[in-house]
Amino acid sequence: MSAKPSVIVVVSRKAITVFSTSFRSRKVPRSILTQFPRMTVLGPVDTASTPHFTAAGITYEIDEEYVAVVNAADAEITSPQDFPRDPLPNL
Repeated sequence: MSAKPSVIVVVSRKAITVFSTSFRSRKVPRSILTQFPRMTVLGPVDTASTPHFTAAGITYEIDEEYVAVVNAADAEITSPQDFPRDPLPNL
């Protein structure tokens, strides 16, 4: 078991927020650890061993299923022209 609790990384239109969770529940956020401006690029994700990325000098391990999510969040910033137009921008 890790000495540190798990984290939840939330990417919104305005910011990237890292929430701390408790040892008892990895699904319930307890506090905000840090917040990055939305223009922050999280990747590249290193998949040589356990997938991980480094942001602000902190390495975050992620499950393989979330590698594509991190890459998509980065693509929104690095190449927004490659995304289709939002059909419902006011929602």
